[in-house]
Amino acid sequence: MSEPLLDIDGLTIVFPGGRGQLPWQRLPDVRAVQNASLTVGVGETVGLVGESGSGKTTLGRAVLRFLTPADGTIRLGEFDVTAFGRTVPPAYRNAVQVVFQDPVGSLNPSMVVVDIIGEPLTLHEGLKGEPRRARAAELLEQVGLRAEHLDRYPHEFSGGQRQRIAIARALATSPELIVLDEPVSALDVSTQSQVINLLEQLQRDTGAAYLFIAHDLAVVRHACERIVVMYHSRIVETGPADAICEQPTHPYTELLLASIPDPDPNVQRRKSEHRRALTRGATGATGGAPTNSCPFADRCPHVMDICRHSFPDQVATTTGGAVACHLHTSGPQLGGRPLDEFSGPALVTASRHSAEEAPQ
Repeated sequence: MSEPLLDIDGLTIVFPGGRGQLPWQRLPDVRAVQNASLTVGVGETVGLVGESGSGKTTLGRAVLRFLTPADGTIRLGEFDVTAFGRTVPPAYRNAVQVVFQDPVGSLNPSMVVVDIIGEPLTLHEGLKGEPRRARAAELLEQVGLRAEHLDRYPHEFSGGQRQRIAIARALATSPELIVLDEPVSALDVSTQSQVINLLEQLQRDTGAAYLFIAHDLAVVRHACERIVVMYHSRIVETGPADAICEQPTHPYTELLLASIPDPDPNVQRRKSEHRRALTRGATGATGGAPTNSCPFADRCPHVMDICRHSFPDQVATTTGGAVACHLHTSGPQLGGRPLDEFSGPALVTASRHSAEEAPQ
């Protein structure tokens, strides 16, 4: 197997605790990511999935070097990201780009499109004047818009078109890796499908790898080859997308799948019953992430005493992934548990063949 493009090993990110109600009180530090390890291959799309507050966006921001890890390493090709000082090398900024969740907030409302896309071209490529405009028009057409849109402001576009502009800006430096931080969650369902299809086409054209951060397993299954499931600062399961969604091995992954709405009322009813069974007796995750126990212990229907005293090691599964769960550490390698209680498909995915959004 070839060396991965992105290699994260034992990553831990800690935010200092703030002040309490009294001036001399200091709240405990927040461990947003604990001992997380994952890889992304050249030209591969890896989905990072979890609830809000799980730490997935924090991990993505560490890859972008917006945050400094407390422990662990991040390597991208020849770059040792955790060894960077106060200044990040321009070559790394070229190699890694980001598409944010909110296409409105991520674009400067006072700049026209040619300047939004042209800014990285000037900073990193030294392009100015007509060469910059020509390259910006080329990038805009690559994402399904036209050169005539270069002189418009962001508010003159729909949400899906604004996200296309953000993608064009990310492509300006010909990056090796693009961090997609909830890139379609602010869009309606039909536009989500169009943007995902666009990202797949651009990946075939450019060869860029994607770290796709999302909370929606249905979207991630459609877009990604592998899935990494994160809960309350910990990576609890990894594996091929189809295996994760059809034969989950961690109770939290089962809960995520059971939470996906289904248009069939009978299937939806069985999913609701299964979800209630998975959370029966749960107290819910509260406070900071535990350091020496499974963070899902208070919500898990299979909790054992060991779960409250140690976090399990990752063990391989026969489905080609790995899981961190004490249910799987005491016996041989286990495969996933099929979702037999659902007569319909586990997920409802967006169509890969929907029509592209027409430019306005």
